[in-house]
Amino acid sequence: MASSHEFFSSADPETVRRIIGETLTGLGFTVETTAGGGFVAKRGSVPMTVLLGGLAGKNLYMSFQVAIMELQGQIVARLSRVAANAFVTGGAIGAAKANNVFMETANAIGAALHTAGALTSSRQIA
Repeated sequence: MASSHEFFSSADPETVRRIIGETLTGLGFTVETTAGGGFVAKRGSVPMTVLLGGLAGKNLYMSFQVAIMELQGQIVARLSRVAANAFVTGGAIGAAKANNVFMETANAIGAALHTAGALTSSRQIA
């Protein structure tokens, strides 16, 4: 299970931030800006996840973080998740579903950045 995915861009940080924020919102996440200029993206319901566990379906609670930073002249956006979050509240089924959603989210962000001409490369981090 990947815990992070990094996207490298030569675009300005605001463009990268806007594309990622719109992509996350389009995927049904509520997006909150962090003090460092990144995001916390949340989706699902904690009560439904506690009640139904991994069977909560689209109500399975999950939270991802996006950090946006500059590294060697490029903008890097790092999408991260905490595997224990879904595992504790949704059990093994919840952890597997959260991993699938994480990969779908990473693919969607990569596609959106690529379509905008803002993606130079990306990599998955274990």
